[in-house]
Amino acid sequence: MNTSIAWQLALALATVLVIYVLASTTRRTVALGALLIAIPFQIVETRYGSASVVMAYALAVILLLNGGLKVRMLPALGLIVLGYLVSMSQADRSLMSFHVIFVFQFFSGLVVFLLAYNFAKLVESERSVVDVLLVMNALVLMYCVFQLTVGPGESFMPFGIKEFEFNQNRVGSDARLVGPFDNPGSTSGYFALMILVCAVELMFAKGKRKTAVQALVVLNLVGLVATGNRAGFLILIAMFPILLFAFKRELGTQRVTQYLVGGVAVLAIASAAAISYTDFGRMFERLENVTETQDGVPTTRSQTWPVAIEKIKQHPWVGEGPFFINPEAGQNLGMLPSEVDPYPHSLYLYLLRTIGILGLVPIVWFFVQAWLLLYRSQLRAGNGSYASAFLRVGMLLIPSFLIAQVTLEFNRPGTIDYAQFIFALIGLLVGVADRTPQVVGAELLAPQRPGMESRHTVTNWPRLNGS
Repeated sequence: MNTSIAWQLALALATVLVIYVLASTTRRTVALGALLIAIPFQIVETRYGSASVVMAYALAVILLLNGGLKVRMLPALGLIVLGYLVSMSQADRSLMSFHVIFVFQFFSGLVVFLLAYNFAKLVESERSVVDVLLVMNALVLMYCVFQLTVGPGESFMPFGIKEFEFNQNRVGSDARLVGPFDNPGSTSGYFALMILVCAVELMFAKGKRKTAVQALVVLNLVGLVATGNRAGFLILIAMFPILLFAFKRELGTQRVTQYLVGGVAVLAIASAAAISYTDFGRMFERLENVTETQDGVPTTRSQTWPVAIEKIKQHPWVGEGPFFINPEAGQNLGMLPSEVDPYPHSLYLYLLRTIGILGLVPIVWFFVQAWLLLYRSQLRAGNGSYASAFLRVGMLLIPSFLIAQVTLEFNRPGTIDYAQFIFALIGLLVGVADRTPQVVGAELLAPQRPGMESRHTVTNWPRLNGS
């Protein structure tokens, strides 16, 4: 046993012990919140699973044994599991161990969804849900600041300890920030989503909290530009005006204009900072080629998409199996099949190729169903409430993510941490949706002063004496 393995085992055991203590007491929200915040940071990472994978399963089992785990959207989750298992049963037997390991890792994302849902249901207010996202965001930005200081092709190593080494940035010829998710595309998508969350939080925040959120917006924009990922950047540009339109009633025309002008100004400042003070300023250079196509396919995908489509035709219903072998992965695992090719760089082609139509449909339906839950709940929450604002921005986050995945894959074997974040985000949104009050018609049941009750109030008090 070498030092690295001993360190990993000791840290994993200590983590599980702490989770057990917290989850077995009344401080379940602490354990759940800590898990969610830790998702982007994989101190322990092996071929079998990362720290977040182990923590998610351990915490779920503890809560399940204690009777403290509520489930939601179980049919949708079950169909996803079924799609993967059917595909795996028909996959190449020589790669079965890799399929099993990947499925074990990916299913941890479904578990994280349930844990995030329980957290959103247990905390006292919706603001605590946003607090978890903001704390995670602050830590992610701190991580990226350290990465930016070491430059392209380098990785930051705290205190010179190898086990704490950060992810390595892209090399000088393709200088791009990879972030804690170890992938410019995933990190860019994360920044874009969090900027939208922060923009809505600014509508409610006051004092020091507002200043802190403003700082997060600026740093997220700097990080987004430093990733050099065009998809996340363009989706943010497109979604921000839609967000302002969605909140035009609360903001009014004047504040919408202020937000729009201010947003453009902050983007310009953040872009200038990323280009002038870091070595990761390729975003706008790459944007110049964003419209180039070859036979209707973006030039950056002209090699991968046609190959994927031809492979999909061979196994359209169940795919080739959940685990995808590409040249780099094959070399890292000490094996290479007779025929390899790169990732399609499109979630939908990736899912069709790996798990087929029977796997793609349940995953897409999961996100569609979540969006419909948010839509119905925000109608009940009332336009002026904090819960309604969070749900409405969630209704933008889901399509933003799905559109970005046209050119990315969020659930590769190497991006399970980002998959966990996405499932955690959906779990938090659905949890908040289930917290919204019941109403009659379209009227909000606002809290009443003592001694006063609305004639529209619907109560859930237990019936006494049959009344």
